[in-house]
Amino acid sequence: MRRSILARRLLSFGLVAAALWYLGHTVAANWRQVGSFDWQVQPGLLALSVVAHVAELVLGVFIWSRVITHFGEPAPHFPALVRIWSFSNAARYIPGSIWQFLAAAQLASQAGVSRLLMLTSLAVHVGIVLVSAVVVSLLTIPWSHLGLGGVPPVAALALLPVVLVVHPRFLNLMLALLAKVTRRETLRWEGSWAQGIGLLLLAAGSWVFYGVAFLLFLRALAPVSWDAFMPAIGINALSFAAGLLSPLPGGIGVRESAMAGLLGVLHLPAAVAVVLSALARLWSIAAEVGTALVGLALRRRAE
Repeated sequence: MRRSILARRLLSFGLVAAALWYLGHTVAANWRQVGSFDWQVQPGLLALSVVAHVAELVLGVFIWSRVITHFGEPAPHFPALVRIWSFSNAARYIPGSIWQFLAAAQLASQAGVSRLLMLTSLAVHVGIVLVSAVVVSLLTIPWSHLGLGGVPPVAALALLPVVLVVHPRFLNLMLALLAKVTRRETLRWEGSWAQGIGLLLLAAGSWVFYGVAFLLFLRALAPVSWDAFMPAIGINALSFAAGLLSPLPGGIGVRESAMAGLLGVLHLPAAVAVVLSALARLWSIAAEVGTALVGLALRRRAE
């Protein structure tokens, strides 16, 4: 058992190293692009983008709190949820995809909240976030700029069946499957289909807000037009989803590679896109620290 865990961790570190080497090699091979690029660093706009990012993360915790209310158990206070999310989020950088969930369960237990409620609601929340990210990216990224066909308005109607994923029967089927795979008990979803659709739309709206923060970040460093708003939404959403689905700790390397490739729709040089994607990771970490500080501030205010 220990050898298996060690092997998975070594594999994770190896894959992260390979992804980082690829990104670094791209920058090194095209260093002239980076040096000659018209960088336009605007500290004020960068600070504003971090604040907007923190606000979006707090909105994400709010959506999670709405998910929690549909499991028939008392929900923790919002400040407690912000703290649980902030500190468990750091566990994403530990090799293995379950550590964030286990950390959330442990923190919930310390706060007197049901571990089962935390694990089940977090799983549903992550699922809703991923589905909404994929749908939003399909509708906002100009795929033709990458040599792929776009999603015409009529074809976009084919995305409507996605609302089936928040149908109570489907959600409870998935929760039962999760319980079987993980050999852990899960709660039943007691929300209605309309409430599930409302959460899906709210998650989609949060990606739009996240796109605002991401565009501010890009404009704080590079000459990116406001016209890039719609593509920025999809680029950020899809790269985030790629990192979240990755087995690598924190999606390191995968998220950056996806973002660097997708930034090509903004006609940015390849090496510049890699640098921006790497800086976006630091930007996200800064916002996560800011969210943790918000959680501590809310706790002190509650006391």
